[in-house]
Formats: sequence, C-alpha cells, structure tokens
Amino acid sequence: MIEKILTCSDKMSKEYCCTVVQLGEIQEIPGANTVAKTLVNGRTIVIGKEHKEGEIMLYCSNESQLNFDFLSVNNLFSKVELNCNADEVNAWLKEVVDRSEDEVKEYLRTHRGYFNEKGRVRMTKLAGEISMGFLYDFELLAKWCPNLAELKEELPSMVGKDFDTVNGELLVKPYVPELKVQDGAKKSRDYHRNKKLRKFNQMIPGQFSFHYDTQQFERMIKTFNPEDVVTISNKLHGTSYIIGNVLTNKPKYGGLYSKLFLYLPKCLQFTTPKYDVIYSSRSVIKNQFINNGKTGFSAGLDKCFHKYYELLKDFVPEGVTLYGEIIGYVEESNSFIQTVGKGYDYKCKPGENQFMIYRVSSLKEDGHRVELNVKDVYNYTMSLIKTIEEAGHPEIAKRIHPIDIYYHGALKDLYSDIEINDKWHDNFLERIKNDKDNFGMEMNEPMCRNAVPREGIVIRKQNDPINEAFKLKCLKFLGKEAAEMDKGVTTDMEMAERY
Repeated sequence: MIEKILTCSDKMSKEYCCTVVQLGEIQEIPGANTVAKTLVNGRTIVIGKEHKEGEIMLYCSNESQLNFDFLSVNNLFSKVELNCNADEVNAWLKEVVDRSEDEVKEYLRTHRGYFNEKGRVRMTKLAGEISMGFLYDFELLAKWCPNLAELKEELPSMVGKDFDTVNGELLVKPYVPELKVQDGAKKSRDYHRNKKLRKFNQMIPGQFSFHYDTQQFERMIKTFNPEDVVTISNKLHGTSYIIGNVLTNKPKYGGLYSKLFLYLPKCLQFTTPKYDVIYSSRSVIKNQFINNGKTGFSAGLDKCFHKYYELLKDFVPEGVTLYGEIIGYVEESNSFIQTVGKGYDYKCKPGENQFMIYRVSSLKEDGHRVELNVKDVYNYTMSLIKTIEEAGHPEIAKRIHPIDIYYHGALKDLYSDIEINDKWHDNFLERIKNDKDNFGMEMNEPMCRNAVPREGIVIRKQNDPINEAFKLKCLKFLGKEAAEMDKGVTTDMEMAERY
C-alpha cells in the first residue's frame, strides 16, 4: 500500500529526490555531546545521538528543495511566522516572565527548524563536520500526510526506494534560484522569428538520444565490486552539448514545395527519412523548426551551441552521436560558460571555448545502439581531431578536447592496501574522495589559470552496455557551488525550465 503513496513523478531527479534509508554505523564526533555522524548514500550526515544503527529514516540530498507545507506543518522553518506553531511560539515569547537568554534559545531550538523561506537543503558544518543533506523521521512525513501513519510497519520493505511525490503532491525537487542569465540575456532572434512557424514532426523516435542523468558515485558505491574494472576520467565544469547525424523526417519534394512545406496543411506535408545533423543542450533540441524558442538560456549560450553545429556538422558520420561538455567562455564574450563557479577558464581566452567529448554512440541500421568505452572515446576523439586537421581546418581541431583518463583497472588494485571485507566500500570511498595524488581531489583545477577547485572525477564500469557514468564531486567545489547559489545564481538553467 505504501508504495502507492510514495511515488516518482515524471520529472524526478535521482540526485534530488527523497530516499528511504537504513542507518549504518553511528560514529562519535570528538568533543560533541549531542550529535554524531553517519554515512547516508556515501555522504556524511550529522545527526542527534538519540538515533541508532539500523534505524529506518528518510533522506534528501543537499541542494534539493522541500515542500513548503511539509516544512510548515513540522515547524521546520527558521522564521517562526512561517510555521504552524507561530501563534503558540509568539504567545510564549510575549509572556511577561523572567526567562534567561539560554532558556529562550532552548525553547526556540525545539520549536522551530533551520530552513529558510526557500526550503532549500544546504550543505552545513556542524560540530566541525560537513553535513550533506537532510535526514528525518517517518513521523514528519506522516504528520504532513496523516494516512501514512498506519503504514509505518511497511517502511522496512521500502529501504532504498526513491520518491519525490507523496499522495500525489510533490515533496521534493531540485533547488533552482531565480534565473540569472549571462550577458546577452535577451532571447535569441531566432525565437521571435520562428515562434510563428508551423511545426511538424521532424524527429523519428529512437534516432536522437539525450544523455542520461549522471548519478552520484557515493550513492551507488555499493553496486560496485572490488573486482570491477573501471575507467576514471576528469569531470569538467561547463555545459552539456550533443550533436548527432541521425535519420529525420524531411520534406519529400524540393523546390517550391520545400519552401511552402511548413505552411501546408498537415495532410499535404509529405516526408521521407533523411539523415540530418541535430544538436542540443542536455535536454533541449536547438535545431530550427524543432524546438526554437524553448530555452531559458541566454542568446550568448545559444550562440555557442549553434557555433559547434556549424563547426562539426560535416565531420559527424551518419548514425553517430557525440556527447560532451563545452568549457571556457561564452562565444565572443567575457562571461564564463558556467554562471555558477565563475573562473573555470580551462586556459581558454575570453570569447573562446572548447568541446570535450566524453561519450560516443552509434546507431546501427537495425536500430541497435552501440556505445564506445572510454578508451575508445578518447581514440575516436583523437582520430576526429586528425581528420579535421587533414581537411584543412586546424582552427576547428584545436577546439576539440579529448577526455583525460586517469586510471583504468580493477578497483581493488587502485588501493591494494584496503582490506576486502564488509567495510571495503566505505574505506574505498573515503580514500578516493581525498586522493590528491591520482585525481587531484580537493585541489585546484590545474587546467585553469584561475585558482578554482577541481569539480571532480567520473567513474565508468568496463563492458557496461550503456557506458553509464557516475560522478564524484569535490567538497570544495560543492562548497563554492553552494556559495554561488546563496547569491541566487542558477546552477542549471535546463532544470529551471523543467520545473
């Protein structure tokens, strides 16, 4: 029954949802009398000492946003007036009694929370430990949704379950500040020119594929075995870009017919499958007549997307799709590609950028999609650079950046001194999160002229048919990202559009 109440919306992000978790080992924090720490989904959480190992709780990651009514019903806002107990608290505070400052602080500590009016889950530091996420009791959920109370006994069967919706109402979503775009903030002129054009179904299902959502390595560490062969590569801070040469619906006839095509009744729009180069951000196709105007991006960033279409359209073979990251500066601008975490130049000059290819897929005639492994992606990229150079376009070739591979081999061989036992996953995770020598974790990004923290690394299993990637971000980067978000800068413009 409970699984029908705790559900997933079609917009749910696994990175910013709620998860039913069972607490592992509770560790003491030196000098802390009331709090301890534990690992949840591979991340450290500071909790009250009253909690015990094996206890089942609910967890939301940092940079998620919780439902306003849920927070209000449970008196979790720091501003008393936003909570349901506001009248009670204000009445207590106004009583004419001789109370000490400590007494008032203790009362407020137990009668209000720490969430601001945005309902954002922030990375915080408690008792000297960084706490990443919000861990709470099932009773808080039941207080917001009373019909859940009688279903508590079913909760153990839900351990590991992700959800974002409770009884049809959205509980949690990614936190997206009010959108602040870069310079060139006006919508591209194509939007105004093309919004009047009639659309037709140019895309053929199954031909063009967006990139999948990348999951956190910490969260998925238990799905890895010590014997697994992996490839570990760099993670760069830019914007996602996809370009593919795929079959699309095209006007069947040329000449005047093709010019009038969009203005003809749908019954007269005769099409035939033809290869065409389609380009997109992570989840929004940018080609004319397909998705023009559906963008929260600045005109400058849209210009970057179109620029790489013009540069690469003649070098993408039929059936092949390239996935990558545009890094550096907005085209012909002093603004960085990323509004959050300014300073990530990756040794590009103002107005310049590069395209790092991290995934290559090929769609065969029978509809079967083949994914290249990371080493083959690197080799493909180097071959592409050579092809472009030999075609007489060194200016294009220098804008293509190959993926940097740091390690290839079995996980157990990366840190052979870690004993393989029931603590191996936790010990391995702790080691790799702080590995400065192999991966530069918690160090400044050496590819940037500016002193900015490295974003992190990406881990992929060998022989994975979909070449799924798992990201591990540095704490210093997450801290910088959180500080930028505190200023109201949006980390993910496509996510803003999505919600």
